[in-house]
Amino acid sequence: MGFAFLECTDFHLLNPGSSHTIAMDQPQAHWQDSFHQWARHLASDVDDAFDAGLRKLRKRYGRPATPQLYPYLGHATRQSIHLSGRVLRNPPLDPDFRNDRWWDNMLDAVRRFASDEVPGVVVRANVGDQDARATSDREGYFHLEVPRVGESAGPIPYWSSAVLRIEGSRNSDVVSPVVCPFVTVPPSARFAVVSDVDDTILHTGATSLMTMAKLTFFGNARTRAPLDGVAGLYQWLQGDDQFDVDPINPIFYVSSSPWNLHDLLSDFLELNSIPAGPLLLRDLGIDRDKFIKSGHDHKKVKALRLMHDYPDLPFILIGDSGQEDARLYAEIAAEHPDRIAAILIRDVDPDQISHHDEKVDVHVRRCDELGVPMYLIKDSIDAARRLIDQGLMSTQHLSRIEAATARDRQRSATPFQP
Repeated sequence: MGFAFLECTDFHLLNPGSSHTIAMDQPQAHWQDSFHQWARHLASDVDDAFDAGLRKLRKRYGRPATPQLYPYLGHATRQSIHLSGRVLRNPPLDPDFRNDRWWDNMLDAVRRFASDEVPGVVVRANVGDQDARATSDREGYFHLEVPRVGESAGPIPYWSSAVLRIEGSRNSDVVSPVVCPFVTVPPSARFAVVSDVDDTILHTGATSLMTMAKLTFFGNARTRAPLDGVAGLYQWLQGDDQFDVDPINPIFYVSSSPWNLHDLLSDFLELNSIPAGPLLLRDLGIDRDKFIKSGHDHKKVKALRLMHDYPDLPFILIGDSGQEDARLYAEIAAEHPDRIAAILIRDVDPDQISHHDEKVDVHVRRCDELGVPMYLIKDSIDAARRLIDQGLMSTQHLSRIEAATARDRQRSATPFQP
């Protein structure tokens, strides 16, 4: 609940005046591990006690809010359909993008992070004649796998949907069922795309904590600015350019943003005509099994899982130079060089040579040795040209992406003032 918005802290003993961890002998290392484990358990127990106390207060002093299902966009493999979501008493509200003011946006942000999750709820999914059940965990998350047999074993549309219901509730007011859409990759797919979000398609100022906080807490999906030309580039990557064919190539979005921002990011994609795709975000809970040491390495784990789900597809990996994307993608390339068609790293400061460029250059050279093309790109036009060079995009799309990028640059950009 209330602690879901906190970054998890990794406890190290540091040498005063140094940024490096002290080299310790075995007894000291054992003590450090014990302290780290104790801190995890304490944080988890405090979080559990807080949530349990809050639920008791609601039950005692007023009727608790109705549990509701908030589904995430899923994806189907040859064997099963992967669905997930959360059971909440305060799911995200539909915003009024044109009329909401900064205080409305702030209240929405608080509501997102002060999530009122409902554990122990049995959720059932139905797709055709098949179903599956799962129980929400202590943070309200549920994960389902519906087997692809029977009616769903054959070809199904790129966009399909499952029906989710809450089972076993005695409360007749439970809001159920809901529709959970999912993506099915057709046999005609040429590749899959894994794209970062922050400063890759969405301007977040991730390199500036104050800018990122301002955009997160005082803006909404309409006030967030996409990077120039992104919508056109991703539409043609997906194969849905509104002129030629239906979607064929799946796009998955990975981000270090918490699941609490799922509705904000989903609305952002829709408002800016950026192709929809499963959003794979980060759980910032402090449960013992979710205490994450690194804030970005989960993106590598999720990308590798997708590569396992689609073993016959090459992957295009897209990120930015402001965080750890180049390193993570280079590590993936080292493990599976034959599966990576191209890596694009968007330059967060294209008008200057900075330490970000120097970090990326190390991984560009590393990937070159593996025979995997990694490029530091300036904009969507540069990205399109690199993809054309690799035979991953048709030259006929370049002029359209150039026009889309120019159009975005000419838009009147009014700075958002809370």
